Amino acid sequence: MSSLLSLPTYWLRRLSLATVVLVVLGLASEFVYRSALTAQRDRVYAEFQLAAAQHIDTLRTRLSALLDLQELLAKHVDVAGPGSSNEFGQVTRPLMRVHPFISAIVYAEVDARESGVRYPVRYALSDGVWPQPGANLAEEGPHAASAIVAALGSSRTYATPPLASPDDGTPDGIRLFAAAGQGVTAVFMHLNDLAESTLWAGMDPDARDIAFTIVDTTDGPSRANEIYRDTVEDGFQTAYVEAIPFANRNWLVIATPMPTHYQLDPLPSVSRQRYAGWAITLLATLIVAFLQSRNTVIRGHVARRTAELARSNQMLAETNATLEAEIRHRIASEAALRESATLQQAILHSADYAIILTDKDGLVRVFNPAAEQMLGCSAADVVGKRTPAAFIHEDDLARLNQGTGETGFAALLAGTQDRDASDPLELDLIQCDGGRLPSSISVSPIVDASHGSISGYLAIAADITHRKAAESRILHLAHFDPLTDLPNRSLLHARLEEALDTAATCKQPLAVLFLDLDRFKYVNDSLGHQAGDALLKAVSGRFRHCVREQDTVARMGGDEFIVVLSDFEGREHAAEVAGRIIEALNAPFEIKGHRLTVTPSIGIAVYPEDGDKADLLIKHADAAMYHAKEQGRNNYQFYERRFSTDVSARLNIENRLRRALEKAEFEVYYQPQVETATGEFIGLEALLRWRDPEHGMVSPQEFIPIAEDSGLIVPIGEWVMRTACQQNQAWRAARLLDVPVAVNLSARQFDEHTLLGTVSRILEDTGLPASRLELELTETLIMRNPEMTADVLDAGKRLGVQISVDDFGTGYSSLAYLKRFPIDRLKIDRSFIADIETEPDDAAIAQTIIAMAHTLRIDVLAEGVETVAQLRMLRNWACSAYQGYLCSHPLPAHEMTALLRGLRAAHMLGLPEAGHV
Repeated sequence: MSSLLSLPTYWLRRLSLATVVLVVLGLASEFVYRSALTAQRDRVYAEFQLAAAQHIDTLRTRLSALLDLQELLAKHVDVAGPGSSNEFGQVTRPLMRVHPFISAIVYAEVDARESGVRYPVRYALSDGVWPQPGANLAEEGPHAASAIVAALGSSRTYATPPLASPDDGTPDGIRLFAAAGQGVTAVFMHLNDLAESTLWAGMDPDARDIAFTIVDTTDGPSRANEIYRDTVEDGFQTAYVEAIPFANRNWLVIATPMPTHYQLDPLPSVSRQRYAGWAITLLATLIVAFLQSRNTVIRGHVARRTAELARSNQMLAETNATLEAEIRHRIASEAALRESATLQQAILHSADYAIILTDKDGLVRVFNPAAEQMLGCSAADVVGKRTPAAFIHEDDLARLNQGTGETGFAALLAGTQDRDASDPLELDLIQCDGGRLPSSISVSPIVDASHGSISGYLAIAADITHRKAAESRILHLAHFDPLTDLPNRSLLHARLEEALDTAATCKQPLAVLFLDLDRFKYVNDSLGHQAGDALLKAVSGRFRHCVREQDTVARMGGDEFIVVLSDFEGREHAAEVAGRIIEALNAPFEIKGHRLTVTPSIGIAVYPEDGDKADLLIKHADAAMYHAKEQGRNNYQFYERRFSTDVSARLNIENRLRRALEKAEFEVYYQPQVETATGEFIGLEALLRWRDPEHGMVSPQEFIPIAEDSGLIVPIGEWVMRTACQQNQAWRAARLLDVPVAVNLSARQFDEHTLLGTVSRILEDTGLPASRLELELTETLIMRNPEMTADVLDAGKRLGVQISVDDFGTGYSSLAYLKRFPIDRLKIDRSFIADIETEPDDAAIAQTIIAMAHTLRIDVLAEGVETVAQLRMLRNWACSAYQGYLCSHPLPAHEMTALLRGLRAAHMLGLPEAGHV
C-alpha cells in the first residue's frame, strides 16, 4: 500500500526539471512570437497613424481657414459697415460657393430692451429658411445666446455646440459668432458636411479605411459630447486621437480603422515561428524527463535522511519560539500600559472640551484644564467635593428632575442615558463667577473589565455659545428683511395667521394696511439704488413710530409694506394710523445730500367684512391701494368690492394690450398744426389709437395709464414713433407735405437709457431727417429731474430733433426755469384755451405765456382751438400756431393722405418748401 502511495510523488519529482525546461523554453518561444507580432503591429499602427494624422491635419487647416474667413468678414464690417443687403450678399455669396458646408452667413444687430437683449438679423444669405431678416439669433437657445454675448465682449470668434437646424431638424449645426461693427456676424455650417468634405474629399465611400469621431470637450471630460461619428462598429483594436481648438471650443478627433483595414491579427509566417518553437520545447522536455529518472533512487535515500534531521530541528525551534513569544508579550504589555497612561494624560490636558471623571456616586475624581477654564474653577476646589450636577443651572436641573423623576446627579444620568455622542444633552452651566454658559453634555459609564460592574462615569462638556449665537442670527435672517430689519413676507404671514386666529376666537376686528411709495422708481433711476435703499430704511423707521408695539410692520419687497393692526377699535382707528403714516412722510428726508419727499398710497382691508384669510385680506388691501393711486396718490382708501372688479378690469386691459402689440391692433392718427397768420400746415401730431377687435375703439384715457404703469408704453411708444416717421417720410417722398411730425414721450420712455439710440435707429431705418421729428414732453416730466433732463435734451438737440413742451401751464409754469433747456416750442394746455372768450383770467394767462415765450424766443402753439373767435384772439396776441378741431379732427393716415391730396389739388397748399406746403 505504501509503495502505491509514493508512486505519484515519485513521478512528480521526476517531472520537476522537465517542467522547468518546458516552462523556460515555452516562454522563450512565446517571447520570440510576441516580439515578431509586436513588430508587425507597430508597422501597421504607424501606417494607420500617418494616414489618420494627414486627414486630421486637413480638417484643422479647413477650420483655421474658416476662422480666418470669419475674421476677415468681421473686419470688413468694422471698416466698411454692413452696407446694404445687396452689398452684403456680394461679399458673402462667393464664400458660400467656396465652402458648400456653410448654410448661412448673417449680420445681426444688438437690440437691448428692458425685457431682454435681442439680436435681430439685419442681413442674411441662406440656402434654407433659417435664419431670415428680423429673426432673433438668441431664439436658438442658451448656447447661441451665451456665444453671442461672449463674442460681443471680446475680439475673438465663439462657436456653439451643434444645434438643431430649424430647416430640417438635423442637430449638426455649428454657429460661429464674431463682433462686427455695432452688431455681430454669424456663420452657420453643417458639421457633417464639413467633416465629410474635409476628411474624405474626393474619396469613394466604399474605399474608406478609417472612421472618425469628433467629441466636444469644452465643458470638461466628464461632460464631453459626441458631435460627429462615422457609421462604424465598436470594438476596434486601435485608435488615434488629436485635439483641435476651434473658436474657443475644444474638439477631440478620434480616428479608428474600418473593420476590414489595418488588421492586427498575426501573419502566417509569425504563427509558423510559434509552432516550431513549441515543437522544440516539447522534444527537449521529454529528453530531460528521461535523464532525470536515473537519479531518482539516490535522491530518495537522501530525502529520507534529510527529513529525519529536519524533524529534530523543528522541535527545537518550536521550543525556542514559545519562550521568545512569552518574553515579547510581557515587554509589549508593560510598554502599552505606560503608553496608555501617557496618552490619557495628554488627552486630558490638551482637549478643548471639559472632561470630568467621577466615581460611581458622581463625586468628581478628574477635572481637566479645559474644564477649569470653561467653568472658572480650579481642580483643587472640585475634585472629591462636588458632582457635575452642581454646575447645572437651576432651571435646567429642575426640568431634568421633573422629566426623569430623579434628583441631582441621578437626574443627569437619566437624562443622558438614551443619548449618544452625536446627540448630546444641551443645557446651561453655571460658572464659578455666576456666569451662564450654553453647553452640550454627554455622560458615559466606565465599566470594570475584571467583573463587569460600573466603577464611575465620564462626562464631556463643550461650550456651544458661538453655535447658539449663529443659530439665532440665522433664524433672524430667515424672518426679517436684511435692509430694513422689518419682518419679511414669511414672518408676516405667520403673524397675520396668528392674529386672525386670535381675532376669530375673541371676535375682534383686524385691519391690514397695504402701503406703496409713490414714484419710488424715480429715486432709484436718478440717485441710484444706494440712495433708494437709504430712503427705504428711513421710511421704515418712521413707520415703526406710527403704530403700537403689538402691531406688525413688514416689508413685502421693493417699496411695498404691510401693516397689521390687531385688537383695534374700528375703521376710525385704521384711518387714524393711515393718516399718521401720511403725515409722518410729509417731512423731507436727507439722503446723500438730497432733500427727498416721498408720499404713500395706502389700501385698507378689515377683518372679517373684507375677508377671513390672510392672502385674501392682503389681496383686497392691495386693490384698495391701487384705488388710492388712481385718486391722486398720497391718500388712503378702504376696500370696496368694486375695487376687485377694477383690478380685474385693469389686468384684463393689460393682457389685451399685450395682445394688441402682438396682433398690430394699434393705429396712429394725425392732427394738423396750423400757422395762425397764414393757415399753412407747419406740423402734425401723431396720436395713438387702439381698435380692439372685440370692444372697438378704446379711449386713450382708459389704456394709456395702464400701459405706463405696466411698462408696455415703452414698446408701444417705439412702435408709434417708427410708424409716424415712416408715414411722414412717405408724405415727403410723395411731395404732399414736408413738416415735422410730433410724437409724445412718456416718463417710462424718457427714463430708458436707450431712448436716443432708439430715436437714432428709427430715423436711420426710415430715412426721415432728424429735423422732421419733434419729441413732445410734458412740463411735469421735464421738471422732475432737471439735471438729467438737460443732459438728455442736449443730446437730442445734437441729434437734430425738435423739442416741445406739452400741456404747458398745468405744472411748474416757469418760463424762466424752462429757459435752461433747449426747447423749440411751448404748447399751451387746452384747459387755458377753452374759455378764453368768457374767462378773463384764462385769457390773461394765455396772453402772458405767449408774450413771455416771445421774449425768450420760443414758439408757442395753442391746443384745443375749436372756434373762430378763439383763433382771432390768438392772432391778436401773436400766437405762432394752433391745433384743434377748428382745423381738423385727428385722422387716420389714409384720410390725412386724402386731405393733403385734396388741398394740393385745390391749390390750397403749395409744393414742399422750407417747412410749408
